[in-house]
Amino acid sequence: MSILSTLSIAAQALKAQQLAIQTTGHNLANSATPGYSRQRVDLVSAIPTFEGGVFVGQGVDVQGITRVVDRFAEAELLSQNGDVGYSEAESQALNSLQEVFPVTGGINGALSDFFTALSDLTNNPAGMTERIAVVAKANALGDSIALTRQNLTSLQQNIDQDLQNSLARLNVVLPQIAELNKQIALGEASGDSANDFRDKRQTLLQEVTKLTGATAREDETGQVTVAVDGLLLVGGDRFASFQSNNFNAAGFHEVTYVSPDGNAFDATTLITEGKIGATVNARDHQAQDVVDGLDQFAKALVDTVNSQHALGFDLNGAAAGDFFTPIATSAGAAANVKVADPVAADPRLIAAAASVDALPGDNRNALAMVGLRSANVAALGGQTLENGFLSLIGTVGSQVESAQARFDFQQDLLSQTQARRESTSGVNVDEEMIKLIQFQRAFEASSLLVRTGDSMYQSLLEMVK
Repeated sequence: MSILSTLSIAAQALKAQQLAIQTTGHNLANSATPGYSRQRVDLVSAIPTFEGGVFVGQGVDVQGITRVVDRFAEAELLSQNGDVGYSEAESQALNSLQEVFPVTGGINGALSDFFTALSDLTNNPAGMTERIAVVAKANALGDSIALTRQNLTSLQQNIDQDLQNSLARLNVVLPQIAELNKQIALGEASGDSANDFRDKRQTLLQEVTKLTGATAREDETGQVTVAVDGLLLVGGDRFASFQSNNFNAAGFHEVTYVSPDGNAFDATTLITEGKIGATVNARDHQAQDVVDGLDQFAKALVDTVNSQHALGFDLNGAAAGDFFTPIATSAGAAANVKVADPVAADPRLIAAAASVDALPGDNRNALAMVGLRSANVAALGGQTLENGFLSLIGTVGSQVESAQARFDFQQDLLSQTQARRESTSGVNVDEEMIKLIQFQRAFEASSLLVRTGDSMYQSLLEMVK
């Protein structure tokens, strides 16, 4: 073995240990970087040469720089992010929905005040003060119902804005994944590993799955294909996009999918998972069901009170008309509960009497109207007015509890998987410092080998002088 071979081994060792030190420094620098996977320099013994009848070692060689990952944990993170994205968005929307209904006061309090005013009227059916109070409490009840409906529609608009924000974020992330696909394929075509590009792509994939519940499949070139519910989001260096310029019948934004080839169509009902799926469901179904339920309650209230009121007689001895302004259909009814204009203008028209012959002290129809508080209403499924409303908000409360439980469960699963992923891929600063010392010592030893080879050369030169 020649002195040149010794120097070659030393030079190769210096290069290998320098690369190991650089990689260790890279790990330390990214110890707090989200989604970073620690890297490892794979040092192997170089292929020996056969000299003088024996195999002579040729030092160290770098086989590659490996990204240390648990592929099963990485796949689980993608799947679980979709579940967490859905349950988190659902829980947030339902909590906001529940906050529309105050614990005290609100519609239930206004309904109670209305019946209390009617009860006061039964004690003095001819009293103008009591009649004015009935009109005021009835209008206050209508205002409370209308305000609640307005708050519900405002919540739907806020959810609709969240949907637009999610789609805008998708339009940022999808082209980045496509570009990383391209860079990874080019970088690994020669057999190297595009470790940092893969980490960036994995982080973006987790974001996409959280938004859409998409799945990702990697091919032999290292590129991933991302799809959701049959919609291609990313394929190689091609990517889809989303628009929200169109509106549905309710006035909310549609999810318009634009394929990589430029074909566009409404995909609002196709993305049913992830944050976007939960957002659409909360806007178009969960919140809308509450709006519809409130409309149904409002119409039932108006119809029930009007039906009983029409059976009585006012202070003028005339047969009664409607107490509330009639509502033809339940759609939008909650925004239109108000005392009929004639009654509002003249409270004497409130029909407290059941017989024209018993005026002005007859309170039997007013008592019957008070009795509506405990009467079963067919339009509310046989429930009373109060129970019908409480059932509506009780359903919301039940949904909130279930959604929060699902979110807590999914979040726990995700945290466990993240911990498992970090145990494999995370950077342990203490371990990296130990490796840094180890590689430093190896570098110093290689330097000593260089000096030894140089000394041998000097000795030979002295011999030939």
